[in-house]
Amino acid sequence: MNCIKTIKTKSIPHDVFIEMTKLYKRIGMNEYYEDLFSKSLDYYKQKTAEDNAKSFYQFFSPDFKHIPSSRLSSLTLDSSVANNRSEQLFKNIHQVFRKIHYESYEPFKLEVVEIRELVGYLFKDVIELPRYRKYGSKQSLLKPASVSIREVFENYLEDVKKMSKNQVIEPFYLYINFMIDFINMKVYDFKYNDLIGTLLFYILLIESGLNVSYYIGFFPKLLMIKEDYNKLLHQSSFQWEEGLSEVVPLTKFMIKIYKRMYDDLNDLARDIQYDKDLPIKKSDYIENIILKMPETFSKQDIRKKHPLVSDSTINRTLKRLQEDNVIRSLGKGRSAKWVKIVDNKDDKGQLKLHLGENNDD
Repeated sequence: MNCIKTIKTKSIPHDVFIEMTKLYKRIGMNEYYEDLFSKSLDYYKQKTAEDNAKSFYQFFSPDFKHIPSSRLSSLTLDSSVANNRSEQLFKNIHQVFRKIHYESYEPFKLEVVEIRELVGYLFKDVIELPRYRKYGSKQSLLKPASVSIREVFENYLEDVKKMSKNQVIEPFYLYINFMIDFINMKVYDFKYNDLIGTLLFYILLIESGLNVSYYIGFFPKLLMIKEDYNKLLHQSSFQWEEGLSEVVPLTKFMIKIYKRMYDDLNDLARDIQYDKDLPIKKSDYIENIILKMPETFSKQDIRKKHPLVSDSTINRTLKRLQEDNVIRSLGKGRSAKWVKIVDNKDDKGQLKLHLGENNDD
């Protein structure tokens, strides 16, 4: 409320403007990425929805139980059933990110009802749906009565939508200010307004064209620097009531995260393009990856390097290399490790043998 009210009186520093310009250059490559990932876009949307859900859940960790990683993965399956409130919350979060990422769902609208539905999806069967916070009071014939913040919030959203439609404020900066307002307005009578505000910011940036979010997880990166983020949120909220919030440091912080996401996307795109142009068989490509692996490796290590290759191709390549006495298995099952027998050559041109042992002689 107070940030948006004064946003037109504030100027964006030159260094922030330059960083925003660089970010828009990355956004200009959206069509290239869409074409490059056209055959695997659903895979990446599914993966990123899962990665975001796992990290977003960890933001709730002080209030809900820790769930092992293996259990989190199984809970992403539609057939899985939650055993407690914590697991139900995670399933809700995962479903929300699926709705955000898949184009088959309706685009998000910045409206009171839409935001209310989002909160309802998140906390269904977990906690009682929060009420709108009481805001101020109005005089009646007998005594003053408190009123809901809903009406104030509805008018506020109209102002934000008008600024967005008329393009009078740069979207990234606009939605940073909106996020700070939402968090400090405490729209709902519960303690998760900061998480809802952050999620709304994320959604609104996707609606503004930051499609990098379809390929690279935002919340895993945010979680790694959660303490820094919380400090900046607190800093940005200082003197909010007076309309003197300083949001520039938080803006710089968020721009850096999205630049890192685009850096990761660029690396991923380079690997995909290389694979696309590669004239050799996929099995030969997987063999090349294995030969560049550390002495001991797993199928998951291969999967990280080439997430789109089928299990049958990996298994076929591992079997062939085992038969050729290049590698050998150190176990069975999905968690099995493999060790290279023939890795490379030493300086004298002799083959070095690696049998999972330290040779100090």
